[in-house]
Amino acid sequence: MKRKKLSPTRVTLFLLLPLFLILSATIAFGFYQNHITFHMHFSLAQKPTITLTSAILNAYDNTIFLHVNETTKTIEKISPRYLLIQLNITNNGITPIERITINNTIPKNWTITHLSIQLLKSNQTLVTINPEHFTINYLSENHITVSTSNLRSKIGKTLNKNESIIVSIYLECTMKGQFLPPKYEGIPQNSTITAIATAWLGNLQSSSSTTILMIISYILLV
Repeated sequence: MKRKKLSPTRVTLFLLLPLFLILSATIAFGFYQNHITFHMHFSLAQKPTITLTSAILNAYDNTIFLHVNETTKTIEKISPRYLLIQLNITNNGITPIERITINNTIPKNWTITHLSIQLLKSNQTLVTINPEHFTINYLSENHITVSTSNLRSKIGKTLNKNESIIVSIYLECTMKGQFLPPKYEGIPQNSTITAIATAWLGNLQSSSSTTILMIISYILLV
C-alpha cells in the first residue's frame, strides 16, 4: 500500500506554522509592552508641576515696627500700616493648569484687608483676574483659602508653561491702640506666614509650599 504524500503547499504550511505562532506572540507582547509604557508616560505627563515663591514687598528685611507711647505703653502706630505679601505660582511643567487653590496661615493679630490675583503670561503681559473668578474662604481667624474658578472657562485659557498666577495680599495689624504685649519688650519677635498652593488638571494635582518670616520690633515714642 502506497503512503499518500503531502503536497508541497502543506509541507510549507507545517514548517511555517511554528514560526508564525512565535512571531505572533512576539508582536502581541511588544504591543502590550508599548501600550503599558505609553499609558504610564501619558499619565505622568498629565500631572501638573508648579513652583511657589513668596516675598514681603514693602518692609525692609521683613521687619515691622510697633511705635509705642513711652508713657502709656500703647501702640500708636504700625509701620508699614499695610503689609504687602506677594505669592507667585508658576507652571514649570508641560501640562496646562485649569485651577489653583491656595491655603494661607497668617499670624495672630493680623487681618487681610485686600486680595488681588493677576495672570502673568509667557510674553510678560499682566492680566488682572476679575474677583468674580476666585473665592476667599475664612476657615478660622488666621487660616484662609483662595480658589480660582476653572481658568479655561472664565478667562479663556489655562495656565501654561512658564506662566504665573500672582496673588497680592494686604495685611493689617490689629494691635494699634492696644498695650504693648510684654513679649515684645525684649528682643524682636518672629512670626511666620505660610502658604500651600495646589494646581489642578481635572483630578490630577501637585502642590508646593512657602514660608515667610516676619520680624516684629518696637520703637518708643517720647
